[in-house]
Amino acid sequence: MFERQGKALVDAGYKVTYIVCDDNPDEIRDNISIISTRFTPKSRKDRFLHSKKAILRLAKQVDADIYQISDPELIGVVGRLKRWGKYVVFNLREYYPDMLLCKSYIPKSLRKSTSKYYSRLMSSKLKKYDAVFTVTDWILDILKNDLGIKKAYLLTNFPSVNSDFSVSKEEYMSRPDTVCYEGSVYAVSRQENVFKALETLPNVRYLIAGKIEEGYVRIKNLPYWNKVEFIDGFKLSDLPAIFAKATIANVFRDFRNRPGSLGVIKVFESMEAALPVLFADVEPYRSINAKYHCGLCVNPNDVESIRSAIEYLVNHKEEAYEMGQNGRRAVIEEYNWEKQAASYLNVINQIIE
Repeated sequence: MFERQGKALVDAGYKVTYIVCDDNPDEIRDNISIISTRFTPKSRKDRFLHSKKAILRLAKQVDADIYQISDPELIGVVGRLKRWGKYVVFNLREYYPDMLLCKSYIPKSLRKSTSKYYSRLMSSKLKKYDAVFTVTDWILDILKNDLGIKKAYLLTNFPSVNSDFSVSKEEYMSRPDTVCYEGSVYAVSRQENVFKALETLPNVRYLIAGKIEEGYVRIKNLPYWNKVEFIDGFKLSDLPAIFAKATIANVFRDFRNRPGSLGVIKVFESMEAALPVLFADVEPYRSINAKYHCGLCVNPNDVESIRSAIEYLVNHKEEAYEMGQNGRRAVIEEYNWEKQAASYLNVINQIIE
């Protein structure tokens, strides 16, 4: 949101302010104002009960023309903002009713009812927004066809292309065989299955970079964890160095009978870094891979298939290098933020006019 949407708005001449819930000093970074509520929630309950009031207090002081809501818990503030005479857009980064079904911090007995409640909330609240952005086609279909949201738009968080980056075959071939997973580490990433696959491939390393979701820290208790190189969080500027350690990118996610998502940015960041990708075997990744031949599609719940895919890429390293080059070409040609930014700004400009 900061690196892509925020900077695109600044480049287009907008004044941009981010309101965040923490107690850090206010700052201006890359011509974007970041202001703090001076409230840091101590728990999820504290965040749910008290963040909204703190954010709205600052929102009124900012007195912007357009407000973008990107937190699912704030979906209901649209009424207050509209009463202030403001334009409001919503950034639907995930299909939250599905995500709530697998959140470990919600008791299992409450997950279905919580998911249904949020579905009803989306149905009633999203119609009030001046635009709703979402990350992939099947969610857009739900918004338009099931919920009747006419002002719904596809806006995918593809990476910005680093035109100065390249990796030679010699450099890639010299790297130790290493699988890399970057980003949020949660239950649907099926790390335990990757661990089981790698247990039988002792010469292949595994690198995980990211924060482990509350409720999934149990993976640290698995025997294979002692062999994992773990980077506990990273900055965006650290990502090239992380990818430079890898020869294969794992972007697995169990979509639970849903199509895959164009909004899983680690997929396209890995492709932009010229790494062959282990995709979940779902659309749209099947279509991307059929067009560009940039990795292998694998069932993330099938340990033997994961093992076979990793072994194939290790044993066919020159082909793996070409897959990585194909993936980078795909991002340069099609799956990049520069093209998405034009669509985003077009909608924002139409609203403000």
